[in-house]
Amino acid sequence: MTKPNKPQNMYDNPDFLAGYSTLERFGEGWEKAGERDDLLGLLPDVTGLRVLDLGCGAGQLSRYLAEQGAASVVGVDLSEKMLALAREKWAHPSVTYQRDALETAAFQPASFDLVVSSLAFHYVEDYAALVSRIADWLTPGGVLVYSTEHPIFTGRLPGDGWVSGDDGPRWAVDRYATEELREENWFVDGVRKAHRTFATFINGLVDAGLAVERVIEPVASEQWIKDHPDWPDEWRRPTFLLVRARKS
Repeated sequence: MTKPNKPQNMYDNPDFLAGYSTLERFGEGWEKAGERDDLLGLLPDVTGLRVLDLGCGAGQLSRYLAEQGAASVVGVDLSEKMLALAREKWAHPSVTYQRDALETAAFQPASFDLVVSSLAFHYVEDYAALVSRIADWLTPGGVLVYSTEHPIFTGRLPGDGWVSGDDGPRWAVDRYATEELREENWFVDGVRKAHRTFATFINGLVDAGLAVERVIEPVASEQWIKDHPDWPDEWRRPTFLLVRARKS
């Protein structure tokens, strides 16, 4: 059996973080993230809930959940630099931040009513194992809400995925059924993301005993395209996959 790769921690790479910090969604800009409203729309009423935020990054979502009335929020991330930002700029009395990898984080069964994760699952090699552990951490009736890079996005041709067509760019998918870690240049070389199929995402939840309640594959709106003229073709394919599932 192939030995799993060591969890990746690109966000503590100063060159990567310098590039990432230029993104519109960084810091205060998280409210402008294209998939944010869809993700928040999948959340249940969080009043009084115990919440786990996996891959919490700089802590924007963790603090948002606390401000919406969550009884407690545990934000978990591997990056010391991102957690330092979370503690400095996104602290809240109901939020506790802790350093750990998604692959190794451990909690007691039925510790949380809600588990959320924003754009972190595509860094995890063993999705089935992660979802199984999440199902164990959830209370009966507990909810998992996550966003991740869409399989159409991670399954692209090497490079940026765009090819020229007669009437404009086309997004090209390559080796879609080959599930594997794929490396790309994203601010730095060697950024690993796990490509897996849509079926694997959904069946992993079902196999873990979670009932899928909602799936969203957002694409850029006309207004978003107008506001981001350097990205005129983002409506042509989904970048993100958003899912809500519930433990029976």
